Amino acid sequence: MDFDENRGARQMKRGRWQSPRYRVGAGAVAFGMWFMAGAYEPAVTWAQHEHTTPSTAPAIGAQAVDFELKLLDGKSVSSKQWRGKPVVINFFASWCDPCRDEMPLMNEIAAAADKGGYRVIGIAVEDTRAAVTQFSEEAKLAFPIGLDLNSAIKRAYRIFGPPATFFIDAQGAVRDIVLGPITPERAREALKKAGVS
Repeated sequence: MDFDENRGARQMKRGRWQSPRYRVGAGAVAFGMWFMAGAYEPAVTWAQHEHTTPSTAPAIGAQAVDFELKLLDGKSVSSKQWRGKPVVINFFASWCDPCRDEMPLMNEIAAAADKGGYRVIGIAVEDTRAAVTQFSEEAKLAFPIGLDLNSAIKRAYRIFGPPATFFIDAQGAVRDIVLGPITPERAREALKKAGVS
């Protein structure tokens, strides 16, 4: 006797809700509803707190988080070495369209840095060295670019996604934060807050 001979009859007797295919599908739908309802939140919250990050993000008026970073040219820099001059830190990614759109403006800000007495640095997040190097060459970026490979700086500054730009004064205090794309007007206003005239 062939075991599949009576398969159709067995499935008819069990009913549709008892079939393995129906149970798997119903289970997937139930899991999706549970996941979308936010029942996963405690696990996500717990995982986020496993990282060693400052308890608060750098806020306006607070001291900027110090970091060391390796630049694309191989040199290492420390944010402490910039004290005494205002600094603009731009977090970006090569795959991020708003980041790409704001790079001509970031190049303009960087071109005026020497005359204005401030520094500009780009920090690539959620990206690869090859992609950032290619993007840097294509966009002809006129400021130093570092790669935050382990996302330590991104976590310290509480960046959820690029672009984000921090304006830090000569004493190392955060004077303005722009989350999302920056405009020329907003950049001028933020530079003034950081002490650039």
